Amino acid sequence: MGLVFHEEDLSGSDHAGADLAGAEFHGCTLNGACFRHADLTGATFLRCRGFPADGEGNGVDFSYATLREARFERCDLTTAVFAGASTYDLVLEHCQLQGADFSGCDFTLPIRGASTLASFRMHGCNFAFGDLSNTYLKACVLTDNRMIDLIAHNCCLADADLSGSDLNGLSGRGLDLTGADLRRTSFNSLDPREVTLSGVRMGLPQGLQILDTLDIVIDPDA
Repeated sequence: MGLVFHEEDLSGSDHAGADLAGAEFHGCTLNGACFRHADLTGATFLRCRGFPADGEGNGVDFSYATLREARFERCDLTTAVFAGASTYDLVLEHCQLQGADFSGCDFTLPIRGASTLASFRMHGCNFAFGDLSNTYLKACVLTDNRMIDLIAHNCCLADADLSGSDLNGLSGRGLDLTGADLRRTSFNSLDPREVTLSGVRMGLPQGLQILDTLDIVIDPDA
């Protein structure tokens, strides 16, 4: 078992490169804290605040950290930076993630002689204006999230479960949604001429919406 931090104010603290594997953070304040290159394997963050309530100051920095099998639950991670982190089997539940940057994160577990395995779960989070560019998230689970105006350049979400999420404004050059579950999602910017949508699962109203982007008119009396 790692270190335990309980309702501590760690604002502006520097943990760059620290060994915090298995650490537990309960109700801590992390405004402007730096965890760059830190080992947070299996760490747990519960009800932590990583962004100042008055909006003044910086979010928490997890860039290039090791966050494999880490878990964040009911945390405020607004504008947090995870860019370049090692994040296989990361779990985020009911967190505030507006403007959070996950670009270039490695959600994969290399397996010799086998196809790449990715694992990531995000559920019930507010991930509006976030960034998932340059990530491989095949068959990962991102359900019931608010993901409006999400940037996802060169993001692979093939076979991913995005059901119940708000994807309005989703954009990304090279975005791959092949075989993804889009049932119960809302979207207004998915164009099959620009985004790979082969084999996606969706409801009839959503399918008609996609046809509308292609200027195809459905005659119900035909």
